[in-house]
Amino acid sequence: MKTVGILGGGQLGWMTILEGRKLGYRFLVLDESPDAPASRVADRWFPPEQVEDFCREADVITYEFEHIDEEVLSRLGGEVRPSLEVLELKRSRIREKTFLSRRGYPVCRFREADRETLEEALEEIGYPAVVKSESLGYDGKGQYRIASPADLEDLKGAAGERFLVEEFVPFTSEISAVGVRSRSGEIKVYPVTENVHEGGILLYNYVSSRREVERAVVSIVSELMEELSLVGLLAVEFFLTEEEDLLINEFAPRPHNTGHYTLDGTYTSQFENLLRVVTDLPPGSTKLKLSAGMVNILGLSLEDIDLREVLSVEGARLYWYGKKKRPRRKMGHVNVVATDRRELTGKMGRILDLLYRKEFTLR
Repeated sequence: MKTVGILGGGQLGWMTILEGRKLGYRFLVLDESPDAPASRVADRWFPPEQVEDFCREADVITYEFEHIDEEVLSRLGGEVRPSLEVLELKRSRIREKTFLSRRGYPVCRFREADRETLEEALEEIGYPAVVKSESLGYDGKGQYRIASPADLEDLKGAAGERFLVEEFVPFTSEISAVGVRSRSGEIKVYPVTENVHEGGILLYNYVSSRREVERAVVSIVSELMEELSLVGLLAVEFFLTEEEDLLINEFAPRPHNTGHYTLDGTYTSQFENLLRVVTDLPPGSTKLKLSAGMVNILGLSLEDIDLREVLSVEGARLYWYGKKKRPRRKMGHVNVVATDRRELTGKMGRILDLLYRKEFTLR
């Protein structure tokens, strides 16, 4: 029986473990909390100070979160997939964007800055611009839209001393795709999704029907996985401009929120495929079974939701993470499948209305 260690105890690890039960695997989780979603369903939970014991017991280690404590990383041993080199690259927005730019991937104009050179970098990039903290950025955290020099006041409370300054991209849509690559170099890419965010947090997404764009995205994701010699998953988020140009916003070497629909919409979920390739099994099919999408449940408790109505929508399935309620926190999600795009958007619109009690027009 394979024993898989997971760094991080959040919902991504939780879904990975639930999918991995089908493969007969045993799971360890390293996290500060024994009550975290993945910690609760693991065979064994380890606090960070027991990282050596965790490593000794695991046949292979993967991660569901990039922002792992430096001390834990320094004490890690054993086989880590994707590699620690890939993880280190992702832990810095500056390193990530510089890597992409130097290797010719399509990215927006950007500059590196510290607090002393921030204003100079903004003048060079031009207003409006987006300033991002170098690290600890996810779900809209550590990002500031700067329309003029007057907005620099907003950055006084920003974490860290180094920043990534990017030109503001007037995109028409945000799209992404999740790819999987095995140690032997076999690559498969899931269908492209169109993603809609509110306040920097994904609200919903659905499989795109833009075939020309999909071909370009699949090519870039595949090339990037190959260049990284990645064993595992890689989610890549793009901006699509009015001219139909693709610009990489960021990537993540782990399961991704935009890939949750794969639990019900594709033949093999992103979570199962992660486990397959990190344990040297062949990746499963990433093909779509039905038109599919996902709605995030943000900042709501089960008591806030009319489950009877939500689950009365044909093709809807609830995934509840069991976390403590906080404003805008990802508490769970609803996957939706349908026979075609029109039926799908109708069902997703209904679920959004039920959850948030306001009408949504899906983009």
